[in-house]
Amino acid sequence: MRGQRPTTLCAVFEECQKGHQNTTKLLAALKNIHATHPDPAQFQAEFIHYLKHALVVFRREPAVERTLEFVAKFAGSFAVEVGSGSDEEKENAGGNRKFHMDLFDFLLKSHNANSQAVRFRACQLINKMLNALGEDAEVDDDLYDRIFECMLMRLRDKIPAIRVQAVLALTRLQDPSDQTCAVITAYQYLLGCDPNPDVRRAILSCIAPSTHTLSGVLQRIRDVNQSVRVMAFKVLAEKFHIRALTIAQRLQVLQQGLNDRAEAVREVCGTKLLQSWLRLFEGNILDLLGCLDVETTCGTDDEVTTGQPTGEETIEAAVMWMFKQTPTDELIANFDLLGESHVIPLESLTCESALYWRCLCQYVKSLGTEGEEYQDRLLPTLTALCDYVQSHLETLPSVEGGLDMTSAVDDHLRKEFVAQQLVMILGIPDLTDEVGRKRLRSLIHDMLLSDNMTRPLLKLLIVRYCSVQTDQEARIRDLVEVIADIREPITVLETSLSQEQMRQKELKLASIRVQLNEAREEMDRLVAAQEFQKAAEMKGRVDELELSKSDLTEEMQPQTQEVRTEKNDPLTLLRCLTIAAEMLQTLTLKGLSPTLRTLVDSLMLTGIQSADPAVRNMAVRCLGLTAVLCKDTAVQYLPLFLQASQVDLDAIQVTALRIVFDLLLIFGLKAFGAENSEQQNQGEGEEETEEPQQATPNNTANSLLSILTGMLDSENTDIRTNAAEGLAKLMMSGRVLSWKLLSRLMLLWYNPTTEDDTHLRHCLGTFFPMFAFSGRCAQECVEEAFLPTLQTLLDAPDTSPLATVDVGNVGSLLTTLTSRANMRQFCVERTGKPDLPREMEDYSAHDNLAMKLCNEVLKDTYSPDVRMFCKILGTMEPTASSTTHLRDLYVLSQQIIQELDDRMSLKYMDQFQKTLCELCPGLTGDGQKNTSQTGQVQGTTENQEEPEGNKEQTQDKEGTGCEGGSTQATEKPQETTVLTAVENVDELEDNVFATPAPPTNKKTQKGKSTAAKKKPATKTPGKTPARRGKKKADWESDSDADAEASVSESPAPTTRARSTRKAATRTRVNLKDLLSDSGSDAPQDDSQAVPKRSSRRTLRSLDNTS
Repeated sequence: MRGQRPTTLCAVFEECQKGHQNTTKLLAALKNIHATHPDPAQFQAEFIHYLKHALVVFRREPAVERTLEFVAKFAGSFAVEVGSGSDEEKENAGGNRKFHMDLFDFLLKSHNANSQAVRFRACQLINKMLNALGEDAEVDDDLYDRIFECMLMRLRDKIPAIRVQAVLALTRLQDPSDQTCAVITAYQYLLGCDPNPDVRRAILSCIAPSTHTLSGVLQRIRDVNQSVRVMAFKVLAEKFHIRALTIAQRLQVLQQGLNDRAEAVREVCGTKLLQSWLRLFEGNILDLLGCLDVETTCGTDDEVTTGQPTGEETIEAAVMWMFKQTPTDELIANFDLLGESHVIPLESLTCESALYWRCLCQYVKSLGTEGEEYQDRLLPTLTALCDYVQSHLETLPSVEGGLDMTSAVDDHLRKEFVAQQLVMILGIPDLTDEVGRKRLRSLIHDMLLSDNMTRPLLKLLIVRYCSVQTDQEARIRDLVEVIADIREPITVLETSLSQEQMRQKELKLASIRVQLNEAREEMDRLVAAQEFQKAAEMKGRVDELELSKSDLTEEMQPQTQEVRTEKNDPLTLLRCLTIAAEMLQTLTLKGLSPTLRTLVDSLMLTGIQSADPAVRNMAVRCLGLTAVLCKDTAVQYLPLFLQASQVDLDAIQVTALRIVFDLLLIFGLKAFGAENSEQQNQGEGEEETEEPQQATPNNTANSLLSILTGMLDSENTDIRTNAAEGLAKLMMSGRVLSWKLLSRLMLLWYNPTTEDDTHLRHCLGTFFPMFAFSGRCAQECVEEAFLPTLQTLLDAPDTSPLATVDVGNVGSLLTTLTSRANMRQFCVERTGKPDLPREMEDYSAHDNLAMKLCNEVLKDTYSPDVRMFCKILGTMEPTASSTTHLRDLYVLSQQIIQELDDRMSLKYMDQFQKTLCELCPGLTGDGQKNTSQTGQVQGTTENQEEPEGNKEQTQDKEGTGCEGGSTQATEKPQETTVLTAVENVDELEDNVFATPAPPTNKKTQKGKSTAAKKKPATKTPGKTPARRGKKKADWESDSDADAEASVSESPAPTTRARSTRKAATRTRVNLKDLLSDSGSDAPQDDSQAVPKRSSRRTLRSLDNTS
């Protein structure tokens, strides 16, 4: 009856499963039943009896969840502090504590049951009971050790949902202050090695924050699973202070989060992480920018080769995210650094304020017409802004004088960074003002001639000048004049007379003065005598003497002369070449003007001959940019670029190599003497003959590609990466089409030596599907490279890194690249239509590959590689275009089945035959003779154990009942009670709650029982059964690979150690062995004795924030 308190355990368990129930009243009723029960042992047994009904249900039924929650609260209500209360209360507490301990004892005994439901629910209930103990709760050392040992075993459970609950159950047993905490050690191991994302996400949610665990959390921001990455950023936002991370780590977190491919990850990084960091500084963005060290981070990089955003782009993106979270009016109102003239005073201009000002102006400009009003409040007129920028640029020290003290260097870097931000602000105002535009052009011209302009500033000034001067010819003329003024500045020479010459001049001047005085006196006398004709003649004499005196006086003064002096020092050449390179990058001309040709001869070739590496590198870059504009120049200087790419310094080799690939991509191989660029022999030191019908490439193109291909073996990472990227571009553009080159790139991608080269892996990983699905020629190229690539890996010696490559994985990739279904999906993603190109309608690479693989298997059916070839055949997708071809494949498959005795190979071939029969049902009649044998093969394979990889996938699907966002079955859970659904729990107790027996060697027993049934194999000369057994054992050992799979942080090929190699063996890491030094079984050494612990241990607080 409603409103009545239940009086029996059965009624309580029935009521607790219903929703909208007053749990407090039920707890009080159950406590009353427990207190009034005459026999506590009987109550315990009856309580566990009803609890078992919930433990045998694996699905996340709401009734079961409410039952376990109620049981955890009831058990937690018995947890009282030792030594509190009266003697009677202590006595009652002792009995209640016994019930609590007995319940833990039952669950810990059930954690290793046969049923996955019991193991799952036992771990879940232990987790709930520990959480119900409250803050600062204590447990006995024995119970602590038992929970740790049992949950540690469940961390290795095959069901992911059970591992999740075990992770959650160990949460409160962590000790972040202990560097050797066994729980944290287990968490960190599973965080990098557990293949299930739910387990990794659960560990992130409950791992304790400390400097010891920070590295593991940072690694998960690059996890392959999106939900794990989201959880990692949430943990960083909620548990770790920004000062716990280094500056490099802060930038790494922002770069990975704000540029992640998933929108959810970018959102959580921008809204949660950035906002949490901003709250730590009370909303002051300038203080947050100070923690990111903007003056060092935002330095303009010379060359960006990784494809990753620079530090400046990352910080700018972070600031823009914070701007989006705040209204524009509030942003403008809070920016109180501007003075009355709408500029920041120079004395209060810092790196952070300059960057913030520039980003705010760009954000306002991005708003369009809505931001015009705000822009007027942030910036002055263009003329006033140019004066303001010039006043700051004049404070920069000259780069020619050098900087000696560290403080001077730091001050120069800060001023240079501020100058960069101000120059970028010059590009924000509108250039319609003619007066302002002229002032900006004059400012840029003066700054380019200034001695205190560094290379980053020169690049920014050239960009600003391009926006002012849009005419390319006029721009070339103006900038070449600037280069000429820098390299040949006007100097004033002063010449003076010697002392002897000066003495002669003075004597002559004194004589002229005497004569001049005499002439003036004589003229005055003649005027007084009124002899005007003679006075006029004397007047002429006086004028002549005055002129002679003036000329002689000028000759005695030092003489000055303006001359142009050419400067060839490295600093001047580097400035000129930098301006020329930035100018050439903005040009879209076709051909070279006379001005540019003169610049090549006078500046670039001179720079290439310089002994300074920086000057030589910039000169090579300038000459390459010039060659891009003119085909004749490219042909003329290509040998120079090839020579520089082989014999110069590494940085110059990379620059020259990029130029070579750019020229080949723009002009093609025909421009450099190639008669046929579609089929090139890559060389590799071998002399091979092309097919008769193909045009033979000449020696120039052949040697050129041989040089470029040889760079794939370079020890320098940058050279190897750029060579691979360039060759991939040549193949993608159709300039080169070679299966040998494709095979080389495939082997380079799988080579373990390139594992750390993420840019190379990412580049080639993107290239392969794009190239393979580009057309029929590419499909034929992949088809030709299929078997040679696999054969190269199979024949690799033990000392080669390729010996550890998983050949099956390579075969699976090549099969995927030649699949018509995948190509159709690629067409859908690219064009939105599932139609294949017309050239692909009557072509299928799998038809030809299936025939080649069948012949390869029949060459030697006792080869250790037969199983791999059969597995690839089982995944082939032949087409029904030719019945004759399908019939030939069926006959070959029948021959293979007759000669094979390996069960897995027979299973794969049976799958291949089924595919053929589905395409052409008439094939079954042709193979009627072999029907019985095929049926026998099917019967044999049906009893074959399922591969462990499939088991793991099945377990992942079944084990989705873990907490933290795990998905459940789509069926709607029925609101039925557990007591009604599972009535025969006692009958199932022996099978469900029983502990499994120790494992036995099933393979040995199975081998003994079936040894007599095996058909004796016919020996072939040179092929022994021992070799087949060795390869078979290798494939069987690979079935455990998924259990030990580690989590990859970036898309890259997998590698494995194959047992056919003499010294290569698989090493399995045991979590229990890993933790033996830090667990409860640690060796007892008197020299490192641990102080004796108290009889009770304090659980970690539920609030696990830092």
